[in-house]
Amino acid sequence: MNFPIELENEVVARVLLIVVTLAALYVLTRLAQRLARRYVTDPARLYSTTKTIRRTAGITAIVLVILLLSPDVRGLLTVLTVIGAGLAIALREALLSFAGWFRITFLTPFKIGDRIEINGVRGDVIDVRVLRTTLMEIGGWVDADQSTGRIVHIPNSWIFEHALYNYTRGFRFIWNELSVTVTFRSDWQAAHDILLRLANISAEIVEQQASREIRQMSGEYLIHYGILSPFVYVRIVENGIRLTLRYLCEARKRRGTEHALTISMLEEFKRHGGIELAYPTLGISKGDTPQFGPLPTSPQKPRPDEKAG
Repeated sequence: MNFPIELENEVVARVLLIVVTLAALYVLTRLAQRLARRYVTDPARLYSTTKTIRRTAGITAIVLVILLLSPDVRGLLTVLTVIGAGLAIALREALLSFAGWFRITFLTPFKIGDRIEINGVRGDVIDVRVLRTTLMEIGGWVDADQSTGRIVHIPNSWIFEHALYNYTRGFRFIWNELSVTVTFRSDWQAAHDILLRLANISAEIVEQQASREIRQMSGEYLIHYGILSPFVYVRIVENGIRLTLRYLCEARKRRGTEHALTISMLEEFKRHGGIELAYPTLGISKGDTPQFGPLPTSPQKPRPDEKAG
């Protein structure tokens, strides 16, 4: 009959001891922070010092509570097991991010300097830490794939939850498309040839590099890139004929190559003289107005009063 009373007294004594110990630790922490503010004048150094004091006090408090709650080694293991289970639930994201860092480090789906996209966030990897990866953002309100100047921190746990796109790892090239619409009365065949000729000027070097990288990747991935040459697709749209140039370029040079091709294309169209860029318009024309050049005129039948005889 005395066991419950003794157990209750022991629990109360341990709780009181924990309260007194934490109170004393709190007083020492406040005293240390006050001394730091008095003798440390540099703001950056004061910030790091007070932060270190708080972290040290927190770790010390956790260790003391564990030791005071554990009367023996078996009790210590029990307490550590309960605390570990609670931390596993409470710190799920942190543990998953640590596992993600482990995967990034040893399986290397990306590394510093790669251009990646994950969960809608695109950027160049500038740092990889235990819990997070830091990107220099691209896109956003900036057209094409140029930097916005913002630094984005993403948790490493995303690598298990979202698809990862790597623009530069293994194969540095992507397919880009440049579309232009010309009017129906324009010489669209000439516009087609101009686009293809301009793209072929720089395509030879790109094709050689891309073919070499494809051969290197073929040992790890099954790739069926047989045609790497530029191609122009033709499509009729409601306001003209749309020509879409599909060409291969480096991922980091997409906007630059598109800019150079556009300037050259406009100059060639102007020099040709028979090519007009189309835009939405409203026009009224006769039913017999030709769209692709003059229609052949059919012979007119003579009127009855003009017939002989």
